[in-house]
Amino acid sequence: MKTIHYQILRYLPDRVSGEFVNLGIVAYDYSGKLLKSKFINKIGKISNFFPTVNSRYLIKSIKTIKEDLELLSNRFQSEFTFDNFESLDSITKTILPKDDSSLVFSETKKCLDIEVGATVTDLFSRFINLHLDVEDDEVRKDKEVWQKIYKKHFDDYGISVHLNHHKVTTQNDEIEFDKAWKNGVWNCFETVSFNLTRSDTIKNKVYKWVGKLDELNSSKENLHIYLLSVLPHDHEELSKFITKKIKSKSTAKTKIDIVSEDQIDVVMKKIKKEIDSHSK
Repeated sequence: MKTIHYQILRYLPDRVSGEFVNLGIVAYDYSGKLLKSKFINKIGKISNFFPTVNSRYLIKSIKTIKEDLELLSNRFQSEFTFDNFESLDSITKTILPKDDSSLVFSETKKCLDIEVGATVTDLFSRFINLHLDVEDDEVRKDKEVWQKIYKKHFDDYGISVHLNHHKVTTQNDEIEFDKAWKNGVWNCFETVSFNLTRSDTIKNKVYKWVGKLDELNSSKENLHIYLLSVLPHDHEELSKFITKKIKSKSTAKTKIDIVSEDQIDVVMKKIKKEIDSHSK
């Protein structure tokens, strides 16, 4: 077994919130003078996690980092320059200096493995593919929230037939809602499940929505956003955290309500009354 040093490349757009997504792995083995790396080659669900991401720029930056590391790896083998670097951190700093960029390498960690290529494959599966699988699972759960919980209420109150697709143009993007109704302002309904297994995953999803709501606040439209939610069962403190963070983004121009299962009938009666009044 060999001691392998590794770092994770991360996209960290906001250093205040500290929210990030993993993009790739770089690892090296001093004894064998081998440097290996692997990175994502498409943005995929990351754009859902960070709606304002410049996808083209991010992919181009990742590709440049990958090519620079491959060039260094070849130099290590042909020119024996590996010993000029004291650590993996000193290697990656030549590729990606530590500045205010949204791309950062994590601190250096160590593990034992048979060889550096196996380390990269294993870590990529654990830290990158697994994360994206979690994102897919979250999207699936959000859709289930509509189908299993809220759709019946909209149907029973006769509101579903009044819903339309609406695209909100923001400062940096366009955000689409499949379920919206206009009554002076656009009332936009989005289902979201915060009833996830891990507390850190729940908080990450909250921060994702905080960023999305910040972007919606940059729109020139007046909006009323309803987040039809499933809050964490038996986690009162997490539920308070979610409500506080989400509601903090409500403004005079963009009103935001987070609706739980036990509140939906009150909301439906209010919307039904507005629709009936609007139709007269």
